[in-house]
Amino acid sequence: MRQWALSALLFLVLAGYGKLAFAAEPHFGVYRWPNGTGNVDAFGRWLGRDDIWGEDFIGSESWSNVGWPIWWLEEWSKWVHAQPGRKFIFAVPMLPGPLDLSGPKEGNVAVGVPVSLKLGANGDYNINFQQLAENLVAHKLADHTILRPGWEFNGNWYAWQAAGKEKEFIEYWRQIVKTMRAVPGAEKLQFCWNPTLGLQQFPAELAWPGDEYVDLVGIDVYDECWKQNTYPWPANATPAEILARQKQIWKEEINEGDHGLVFWSKFAKEHHKPLAICEWGLKDREGGHGGKDNPYFVQQMHRFINDPANNVELHCYFDVDAEFSNGHHQLSPGETGKHQTAFPNAAAEFKKLFGRQPTTVK
Repeated sequence: MRQWALSALLFLVLAGYGKLAFAAEPHFGVYRWPNGTGNVDAFGRWLGRDDIWGEDFIGSESWSNVGWPIWWLEEWSKWVHAQPGRKFIFAVPMLPGPLDLSGPKEGNVAVGVPVSLKLGANGDYNINFQQLAENLVAHKLADHTILRPGWEFNGNWYAWQAAGKEKEFIEYWRQIVKTMRAVPGAEKLQFCWNPTLGLQQFPAELAWPGDEYVDLVGIDVYDECWKQNTYPWPANATPAEILARQKQIWKEEINEGDHGLVFWSKFAKEHHKPLAICEWGLKDREGGHGGKDNPYFVQQMHRFINDPANNVELHCYFDVDAEFSNGHHQLSPGETGKHQTAFPNAAAEFKKLFGRQPTTVK
């Protein structure tokens, strides 16, 4: 290309975007605690990029949270509209209250009234989701939001666990989608059907609601394993032995295992949907069943996410240190800049691979 043409192209790039062009890649989000808008921006600064999407979770304590999550919506609306191109990924409980289905203990709607997927399938809870859609519209978020109703339903740790109740889950999901899409202004809401990785309590595809009721197929991925002779490794294990186990778990469990990433990429393509990795993270947890400071996991996730054959539209890193019984995941120094990660080698690799690198204009 002639020098004058190269200069003209570079001028157009800079004039049009105010910055150098970057290679196309899946959208990148992060969870940084409830209403963590400042934390999301700090995460982006750590990586040298300003295109990070935000993720959050509605609390499952009450129906009031589902229908009127104003505490979340006010702050996220300001954040979304502060910069073009931002989106908000929002996990929504399908049933409030504890696992025994005794119902919500808080709020001002049906406190103490037992709940079930069957009642949801009958349409009994539609008003809560109608109100949620109306509130998303009122806060100008309906065109900027991806919803994750009943995330990780194939596990046994949420009230909406669907094992043995797949038909009820399917019909309840359809009730939610139809109800919310019928609200004026909420037509562009996107719905992500989101099991977690692995077989878990049942094959999650048995609870597939149908192509017309799903916009994205989601999956949650953590570097953890309970298979014998994997995690935890022996106290005297050498670095080479630890890496061998980390590679084994990636190949045999996370990627190619029963209902692993390969399975879900294929499933999404068969249903003509993009794949979303709604949560992913390193893990150090009680009992030693996490891979700890594992740069190899970061490398393989980066490879999978950015391989066009896998059809990944978005991914969200779970950048928090939860209670140790559930696991530590945080890589970034946080909004204060003072957090010391438990994964220094993986954090450096993460920053190298996911940090912003301008492409060369040719």
